[in-house]
Amino acid sequence: MKKSKFRLFFKLIIFAFIILAIVYNKSISTYIVDNYIYNKNATIEIKKNNYALNKDYQFVQITDDFVAKDYQHLLNIIYTILDSGSDEFYFYCDENYRSCLTDLDTLIPANKDKGYYDVLADINNLVHPYNSYQKLTVIMNNYGKILIKITKQYNNEQINYINNEIDKIEKKYITNNMNLETKIKTFHDYIINTTKYDKQRASNMDSEEYLNSESHTANGLLKNHIALCGGYSDILSIYLTRLNVQNIRISADKHVWNLVNLNNKWLHLDATWDDPVTNTGSQILIHDYFLIDTKTLLKYDSHEHNYNQNFYREAK
Repeated sequence: MKKSKFRLFFKLIIFAFIILAIVYNKSISTYIVDNYIYNKNATIEIKKNNYALNKDYQFVQITDDFVAKDYQHLLNIIYTILDSGSDEFYFYCDENYRSCLTDLDTLIPANKDKGYYDVLADINNLVHPYNSYQKLTVIMNNYGKILIKITKQYNNEQINYINNEIDKIEKKYITNNMNLETKIKTFHDYIINTTKYDKQRASNMDSEEYLNSESHTANGLLKNHIALCGGYSDILSIYLTRLNVQNIRISADKHVWNLVNLNNKWLHLDATWDDPVTNTGSQILIHDYFLIDTKTLLKYDSHEHNYNQNFYREAK
């Protein structure tokens, strides 16, 4: 008798569960997945490290809602995760955003050895270099749960080295009575005067001999005094952020430089092109690409600086 009552009670619970699912226009499987397996409706909070910038841009913005409703929201979530400095973080696709996994798949590299599609690379340019990724792994399942794992460009040892070297440069060359632009110019000039463009690495990008080169990083620039555009732009970005100057790295097809918000104006700063390569190998310092507007930049060069104006809208 007791067993039959228990079975009846259990059937009533199941029946009630079905009614609830119908009332809320959800299938039982979706309801269970959302509320019990993944707890998708719970508030998800993200922890941010000391290098999180928390800046909104015209193309992507910081969000605290980690259930993607559409493509723009998906980009905002990815940007927020990268900006936070998290090593891994999960989020969800809303059940009504039916192309979510397909859209996400278009952002994932087709060839993991060759790098990432432009959108992810451009989003990476908006975060602090210390939070930027070297490798991004995305794990998806059919229930709309996505896990992102991030291998950062810089480890703690490299970060400490860079910070200590910048401390030394500031102590020796930067004074308190300098205005903001003079401090930037002094640092810009120091970097150029102590660094040469890595012609060999630039000419042998796919060569195994140069795969482990650090020329594209700030620590490689400071340690070896040779660099590619990535090294120049990263070290300038790190220093500008120290000065509380909003900046991003802006990239074209094969080049990257800095975009700087100074006195509420977005200006270009390209230390790589201010450090021209000479036939004699002698050091030359110019300021043609130091804090110039977009019109002037494209007047000087519209080929290597042909960036995506839909993404870097602040540069217009």
